Amino acid sequence: MAYHLCSELVAVAWDDTEGCGNLEEIGEWTAALLLEDPVPRGARVRIQCQEHQLKGFVETCTFSEPLGFFVGVRLDPDSRWSEKWFTPQHLLVLQSEPDPKVIPLRMASGY
Repeated sequence: MAYHLCSELVAVAWDDTEGCGNLEEIGEWTAALLLEDPVPRGARVRIQCQEHQLKGFVETCTFSEPLGFFVGVRLDPDSRWSEKWFTPQHLLVLQSEPDPKVIPLRMASGY
């Protein structure tokens, strides 16, 4: 599984509120935003990324001094992310570690 860390200014809207924030992480089903204002858990959000819009709902909202509010968004099934249609300007793909292979001690030690 790969993790996609990024940094992209985006427009964010929820309820009757509109603002901007920074897209910090993106995945096929999730997005992480850094915002100045809190967003209620369960709120429906729209994230405008260049010409594309992601839609979903807030799963988490955590305050981190002095940065702001980290908002975790679960994306709607019809709003899944793909690098094919939108790639953040600053994107770092980190591969997770493969499952460790178990080798019997006798084989590993050569005895």
